[in-house]
Amino acid sequence: MACPNVATDQITMLKTARERTGAGYDSNYSITSPIYMSDLQRISGGNSSGSGNSYPAVNTLNPINNRPDGENPLQFSEFSEYNQNVTRTAFMYVYDNSSSSSACNAAIPEGPYFHTDVNNLVPDSGGGTYTAYTTISGSAHPANGYYAIYSNDNIPTATGKWIQIGNNGSILSVGNC
Repeated sequence: MACPNVATDQITMLKTARERTGAGYDSNYSITSPIYMSDLQRISGGNSSGSGNSYPAVNTLNPINNRPDGENPLQFSEFSEYNQNVTRTAFMYVYDNSSSSSACNAAIPEGPYFHTDVNNLVPDSGGGTYTAYTTISGSAHPANGYYAIYSNDNIPTATGKWIQIGNNGSILSVGNC
């Protein structure tokens, strides 16, 4: 299980350390003291601040709002819904219900959305080969329409691609903006 949403639940350092090892937030995995926040938040992983455990690199497949940025000030809120074992890439997007050109010409991306491409790249084909989701677990689909795709970086950048999503999240077509 991933870290809880900090807006609705309490988050603890010990359980966050367990999640960062990949064992799961609610696991009983044994963590060696001490636990330093700087080691938990270090993007490259490790334990150079002196934590008893060495942590893997932060999983950057998590949406940007659900992962630490490694910068001061260090805050637990950066771990809200963080999942060390996430396997789907988050992408930002601009949505339009009527045309790809309108989606590509809009300015401010939102998101994230996720899809089933095993390489975690923007899909290169449509025809229902891939499925899009609004949740990392794959439990909900986005609205039908056109999506200009952006990266999931601190400053999202346009990929130059759009996708058309149909019923049940099916990616019907892919094109260039």
